[in-house]
Amino acid sequence: MAEEKYNSQNSERRAYARLEAKDIVNCSKFSAKELFSAGISLDLRAVTKNISGGGVLFESDEKMEVGDLLKIEISLNGWDKFKQEFYRPDNMTVSPPLVVLGTVVRVESIPDENKFDIGVCFAAIDSGHKFSLIKYIGQKKD
Repeated sequence: MAEEKYNSQNSERRAYARLEAKDIVNCSKFSAKELFSAGISLDLRAVTKNISGGGVLFESDEKMEVGDLLKIEISLNGWDKFKQEFYRPDNMTVSPPLVVLGTVVRVESIPDENKFDIGVCFAAIDSGHKFSLIKYIGQKKD
């Protein structure tokens, strides 16, 4: 009985399932002035370590600060197949990137590599895209 209680206390507390991944991330710091600009240059290219419906962890050469707001494009081939749309004119072989705004919530230095693990919580994501991402992750984990 004590073992059963111990396991229930240490069970997974995350709100969303995580998918270990090595997908491409393009991102840049974002501010209110970019809302009205014609285009934003995504100046950092990185690789994800894992992704969930609530955020992403990626490895970066650039250190960021907790609280930084980022515009992020994540290349997840096939995520858009779970979109609930009335009409899709064509089936593309390459999925468009998932675009979100996220807040940096964790920055950890990777010893001996001069790189950083950047943990980002999604701050703004289209609800349909979030649904599609969660379904995508569920299908990939199975």
